[in-house]
Amino acid sequence: MKVYGYARLNKQREIPKNFSIKKQSEIIQKYAKTHGMKLKKVFSDIEETSVSLELPNLKKIIQLAEKNELDVLIVARLDRVTRSIRPFHQFIQKVCQTNGVTFISIEEDINTSTNEGRSVLQVIDIIAKWDSKMISDRTKELIERKRTIGERVGHAPFGFVYEQKKLVPFVPELKIAFLIKEKRNDEGLSYHKIAKYLNRSRIPSKRGGSWYAETIKTIYENPLYNDPLLLDLANS
Repeated sequence: MKVYGYARLNKQREIPKNFSIKKQSEIIQKYAKTHGMKLKKVFSDIEETSVSLELPNLKKIIQLAEKNELDVLIVARLDRVTRSIRPFHQFIQKVCQTNGVTFISIEEDINTSTNEGRSVLQVIDIIAKWDSKMISDRTKELIERKRTIGERVGHAPFGFVYEQKKLVPFVPELKIAFLIKEKRNDEGLSYHKIAKYLNRSRIPSKRGGSWYAETIKTIYENPLYNDPLLLDLANS
């Protein structure tokens, strides 16, 4: 059984009482020993965020899960993964539900290999979807308000930029958008594999970060790129 732990701190916040990286590691090690588990390693991140999943060692945890090199992940407390419900839900989906990893949070006594633990995941799933719906509704309301007073709304979609408050095509990004469609339609690659290809090829995303399957899906499904004039422009 491949068992790992994970500890996390936000270096811009005061360290929670008895929850330093060292203390979290000790709690995890003690739990593993008590339950007859051989702990391979406790990964840790000390960063300037309590929410993001884009942390070096948290990403290593996800990679281990994807390679079937992780069976059990132990944390001292739920908020040591992230303090936000939707990123936590995303993490649980990637690590546990997709790759069959057992997730254990010691303080809350959550173990997803049990019926009680799986019930907790179901509740988290419901809350995350509700939270996402609320944010979506509030965003739509705000956009409509901005439109009524003539304000520019949101970021330009991939393949476009704003010039004098008007959307205009941006050829370098359009080429990437149609490359994505080609990889999907002609080569039959999954969104995840396309993201890996773009990252490996060092092809820049909209804001310079890494590519993710969900971003690839959003671009692929955007009807904007069905316009043959844009394809001609990208190929020019």
